[in-house]
This record gives sequence, structure tokens and C-alpha cells, in this order.
Amino acid sequence: MFVRPFRYERAGTVADACEMLRSYGDEGRLLAGGQSLLPMVNAGLLECRAVIDISRLEGLSEITDIDPDGFLHVGALATHAQLARDETLQRHQPLAAEAARHIGNSRVRNRGTLGGSLAHADPAAELPLVMTALGAVVSVTDGRSLRTIPAEELPLSFLSTQLAPDEVVTGVRIPALGAGWGWSFVELSRRTGDFAVAAVAVLLRTGDGAVVEARVGVGAVGERPVRLGALEVALSGAGRKDLPGRVRTLEGINPPSDSNATAEYRRLVLPVLLRRALDEAYARSEAA
Repeated sequence: MFVRPFRYERAGTVADACEMLRSYGDEGRLLAGGQSLLPMVNAGLLECRAVIDISRLEGLSEITDIDPDGFLHVGALATHAQLARDETLQRHQPLAAEAARHIGNSRVRNRGTLGGSLAHADPAAELPLVMTALGAVVSVTDGRSLRTIPAEELPLSFLSTQLAPDEVVTGVRIPALGAGWGWSFVELSRRTGDFAVAAVAVLLRTGDGAVVEARVGVGAVGERPVRLGALEVALSGAGRKDLPGRVRTLEGINPPSDSNATAEYRRLVLPVLLRRALDEAYARSEAA
């Protein structure tokens, strides 16, 4: 595949990047880690007149400790490898760190970024799913003003978000895992590092031998990650032995068929993954 010529621009600031996006319109694309953009360009799935490199912007790769409101702040340019090994994240939000370890291979993890993954909005990607389950908040800017978007609301459909054409993701506020919470991330793929056939992210808080609160998200089974609100309600008051029986018909889940798996296969394996993740999260909550 021959790639059409494009301009390479390097932004000095976030405001510069936003201004370049306005200048090039739909023909300008941001480059952070390049793990989604470049394969699509090389495969002829995407054409652009300019690539705007933001990978060297300062101040967008830090992971800060918990703020007074109980949130961790993670910069958009933090790499997947950085998320996986960061001690603060492992201690205060291990679900996010664990999900990052499932991404691709070492090359992808060392180049790919949190902001890039969220902006790309692949429904099979690990980080959009986890941020949805966690109730994280995404910070974006057009260089003139800032706004925040709940991570659950950022993706609109397959590879589509509510980001404006000139907006850049700058960071994410992630709630720290409080006392008594357990967590689990379970993913099925054909081979290690492949796109997920189905993935599950679970947070449970238990008390007196029963579920008090639950957050459950699934990925790779629709056009965007999905919170299973009905299941979360059904889990309330459940003991560990009750968990498998609470996973019944999954309303609103209409998985696609693609080169990785059929829709029917996804419908079969998703409840299995959910039961595994719920059991693991329950055990961690009880041990917390």
C-alpha cells in the first residue's frame, strides 16, 4: 500500500495543536503514540493532509497522587506501559493498571497512550472500557477553553467520539479505589495481544457477606463500551454463591460478528467472563 504524501507538524503546546487542527480541518490528524493512526494510514483506511505530532508536549504524561476529592490525575500522554507499572496507580486503582497490561505487545504498550486510546474509541480497547466502568472523567480543550466529559459518554459509536474537530484530550480524572472494594479485569482474545473477543471490568464493594455496590462494564460486544446497569442493580445484596445466578439475559447487548468471533460466540462467552470477574472481584473485596 502506497501512502499519500502528508505534512508533518510538531506542536509546541496544546494550544498550537488545537490551532493546527482548525487550520487543517478534517485533513489533520493528531499523532501521540501512533499505534492506531499509522496502521490505519498504512492500510489505506485513513488519509490525511497533515500529521500533528503532540508526543513531546510537556506536562501531559504525569500520574499524580490522590487529590482531596479522591481522584488520581493521569495525563493523556501517559503510555500503557507507564500505567501498568506506576506504583501510585497499582496501589490506588489496580483495575486500570491491570487492564493496561492486556494491551497489545510491549511495543504497543511503550508507544500507545491513554489519550490516544480514548480518542480512537475502539470498542474492543481495554482502557475505554475500564474508564467507563470506573466513572472516570476526561478533560479536553480546544486551546481556548476547557471542558470535561464523563468517560462513559465520550464514545458515540465505533471509532467515533463527541470530541470536536479541534479538541485535544489532556488528561483523565480516575477515582481511587476506596476501602472494601474489589476489582477484576477479564478478557478473551484469540491470542495474547490480539483484539478482545469480549472483555469485562468489574468493581464490587461488599459488606456483611453481600454485595453493597457494583460497577460492571463490558467491551468488544457493541459499538462502544457498555455499563450493565440492570446487572449492577441485580447484584445488590447477593452473596458470593448467588453471583452466577444473577448473570442472566444481558439486555441491550447485541454483539457484532467480525474476523475475531461471531456474534453468537460472543453471546455465549460473555456470561462466562462475567461470572469469573464477579467471583474474583468479590474475593478481593472480602480480603480488602
